[in-house]
Amino acid sequence: MPFCLEARRWERARPPQLASFRSGDLRPANKKTIVLVMIAFGAGLCATILALREPMDALTHYGLATAQKRWHNAGVRAYALRYRMHSNQYDVAWRDGVVTEVLVNDQPLERGALKTYGVDGLFDLLESELENLSDPAGPFAGRRESILARVRFNLKLGYVERYVRSSGGIGPGALVVVESFRRLDAP
Repeated sequence: MPFCLEARRWERARPPQLASFRSGDLRPANKKTIVLVMIAFGAGLCATILALREPMDALTHYGLATAQKRWHNAGVRAYALRYRMHSNQYDVAWRDGVVTEVLVNDQPLERGALKTYGVDGLFDLLESELENLSDPAGPFAGRRESILARVRFNLKLGYVERYVRSSGGIGPGALVVVESFRRLDAP
């Protein structure tokens, strides 16, 4: 068989060229899938960047107990603390085991439960988070695998510097960010 005829047979056997993709060529179900994949990729990329930029450890009973011990061993007798939680800013003054003043978004808070806003109150919050995460009938029941709880404690004094709970897009997460901590007693 001459070479020309052989080449024509191979031309007929080749698969047709793929058409270029235009937005009108895709079915709505495919567009939705592509958008969801892009969103998931973006969220994963953001989480990776955040984790590399601000390394934090998993929230555990041992890590919390170690930080509390470090805090109590530091012997801090007076401090000023500013942190953000649930889109509110908290300014806390603490002296000799007593929270003396709490401002929420620059407004004074009633005297009722001021203790819950200091460093010990943040430790209590994390203890409550741990209980909720381990309770099979708790608020995270059936979703424990999708919950990410990360924390960073101050290496010298042990107070909470940052806490993040992400629920994998199901329900609200939590974020506590300490913006400033000032020790008012001489170490």
